[in-house]
Amino acid sequence: MSAEQSQRMMSMCESARVHVDELLVVLAKSKMLNILYILNCDTKPLRFSEIKRRVNSSSTTVTRRLGELEKHDLVTRTVFPTVPTTVEYSLTKAGIALQPSLESLFDWVLDFADESQN
Repeated sequence: MSAEQSQRMMSMCESARVHVDELLVVLAKSKMLNILYILNCDTKPLRFSEIKRRVNSSSTTVTRRLGELEKHDLVTRTVFPTVPTTVEYSLTKAGIALQPSLESLFDWVLDFADESQN
């Protein structure tokens, strides 16, 4: 590999590491994985109140997490002009694409937990 190719590879790796670090910081926040799991399990968009009920957390926490997921293009927020306003949330294509990786992580945790108890 030439020095130029090596430098280019290092640059690409550094960029990927930054994105992975950012994603891990977001996913590590309280209730974040719960919200992604809930949205993944339902085939239709969910209203805020339903997500809040299933997550069993404060409105503030759920609002913040949904906003962060929306900012990272993992969740889409749809507002309907009703009184009171109806807001629904669903996974974006990126959020759906993330699910197999999260499921693999959950499987690893369950497998490791089973092994450590033996």
